[in-house]
Amino acid sequence: MSNNITYKGSVGPLGDRLEEVRYRISSRDHLIRRGIHLISGAVVVYYLFPSTFLFLPMKLWLIVLLGFVPLVMEVIRLKRGMLIFGQREFERGRIASYAWALWTSMVIMLVLPQEIALPVILIYTLADPVIGEVRLWKKYLVLPVAGTFVFFLFLVFGYHPFLALFAAFFMVSGEALEIAGHIQVRPELYRIYRNSKFRENLVLAFRTDDNATTQLVPALALGLVYLFFPGWFPDPWFYPLL
Repeated sequence: MSNNITYKGSVGPLGDRLEEVRYRISSRDHLIRRGIHLISGAVVVYYLFPSTFLFLPMKLWLIVLLGFVPLVMEVIRLKRGMLIFGQREFERGRIASYAWALWTSMVIMLVLPQEIALPVILIYTLADPVIGEVRLWKKYLVLPVAGTFVFFLFLVFGYHPFLALFAAFFMVSGEALEIAGHIQVRPELYRIYRNSKFRENLVLAFRTDDNATTQLVPALALGLVYLFFPGWFPDPWFYPLL
């Protein structure tokens, strides 16, 4: 935006921020994104089901619903260049945020105990929108505000203050990270096929999303602590209802 935007008499950067706030509040796509983000925490209902449901292991249901279904949707969407669920323009040509969020939640729930997975996923669904809105106003306030907010949320989930501070540090760090690069076959093997088209097809470029790293980084850090000090963690919150 231009720094000359006027909003209720304000000109310059402040006027820009107020205009952006007005746009976000009135933007249907923005509200849809925020709504989807908040309800994505509903994946933790997984813990309310027994280990076997409708004759199939719940882990298999988890892989299908959070892994395979979003994958199929993304393949179709990217092939057609579509935008859905209020997605932003840059997502037209790359894997969408919702898919990164669901895949990461799936991996965390499959690998880590509920004492880690459930609070990380639910706190992420609350903290990420807050971080995004704080970033709009004052970028330098993101780390202290987000860190404090996340710290208190981990306390609500019964974490010891020291462990809550540890988890908050890594969650805020995860929000600031992006992993980008490419995967390719070893270069010396290219000589076997003197075909540049074939060589290009063997390169897979990728870039993660903060919806993945905001969950994954604190989950891995807490998982390492859990290996050595499982007694530091509170008891599980959810138990099967059936």
